[in-house]
Amino acid sequence: MRWQPIALSQLAAKQSIAEGALHVWWWPEHLQPVATTRRGRTDAILRTLLARYLLVDPDALRFGREPKGRPFLLHADAPDFNLSDTTGGCVLAVTTRGRVGIDIERVDRSPPFARLAPRWFAPDEAAILRELDADRGRRAFLRLWTAKEASCKATGTGIFGRLATWRFAIGTDASAPQVLGLPPEAGAADRWRFHRIAPTPSHTVALACQGTVAQPLGYVVVD
Repeated sequence: MRWQPIALSQLAAKQSIAEGALHVWWWPEHLQPVATTRRGRTDAILRTLLARYLLVDPDALRFGREPKGRPFLLHADAPDFNLSDTTGGCVLAVTTRGRVGIDIERVDRSPPFARLAPRWFAPDEAAILRELDADRGRRAFLRLWTAKEASCKATGTGIFGRLATWRFAIGTDASAPQVLGLPPEAGAADRWRFHRIAPTPSHTVALACQGTVAQPLGYVVVD
C-alpha cells in the first residue's frame, strides 16, 4: 500500500477517485479537529474529507442512515465510505464502486479474548483461540475481530448476532484476512476482497470491500 502525505491546505482541491478505486485516509490524533465529543470530531473529519470528493462546502453535505445506523451520503454519484477510530488516529475508506467497511485497533490492546470469543465468535473459533498462548491469542483475536467488524460494517448489519456469521482463517500475522464463510446478506464470495494494512506500527486495520476492484491507496493527512 502506498501512503501519500497530503497537507491540510491541499485538501481545498477536489479529490479524484477512479471507478472501482479505493482510498484509505489516515488522520493522526494530534492533527484531528478539536471537538467536545467523539461524534463531533468524527463528523468534522468526514465532512472535511468527503466534501472534497463532491466539490461542495463541508457544511453542505447531507447524510442519511441505513436501518442499522450505517451512514451514507444523500448526493447524486456520491462515493461509499466507512470510518473507524481509536487511540492514536482515525481511518476513512472511500470507494466509487460497491460497499466498504473498515475497522482499526491498536496492536498493544490486551482484550480478555478467552472470555469474549465464546460470546461473539463461532464455537470452533473460540475453541481455537482458547488453545493459543496469551500473546498469540491476543493478536489472533484482534485480527479476527477487525476482519469481522469491517465485514459487518460493509453490509450494514451491525455486529450484534452477526460477527459469528463471518468466518475467517485464524492467524496472528499481518496478512490479508482469508474468508472461509459468509452470511446470506453478503451475497457471493467472489464479489468480496479483504485487505490488512498498518497506518502505523501501533495499529492494524482490516478492510472488507464488496465490488471494489482496486488495491487500496492510502493518504496521510499532515501539517
